[in-house]
Amino acid sequence: MRRVITGLMIIAGIAMMVFGYFMAAPWGAESVVNSNPRLEFAPAIFVFGVVFLFSSALVYELIPNRHD
Repeated sequence: MRRVITGLMIIAGIAMMVFGYFMAAPWGAESVVNSNPRLEFAPAIFVFGVVFLFSSALVYELIPNRHD
């Protein structure tokens, strides 16, 4: 069970990181004035995805194994 939860957390963390990156990246901006992210909180989504990805290791260690 802990492998499934950890795997889902890894997938969700990577998905949030990819979504946050592509929503924050200013594709085709000619100047700094046009370099605002498409979503205002897209960098926060990216950072939360990184935190979520690294916290999956904590979840794996804290959930007891069935065989113990």
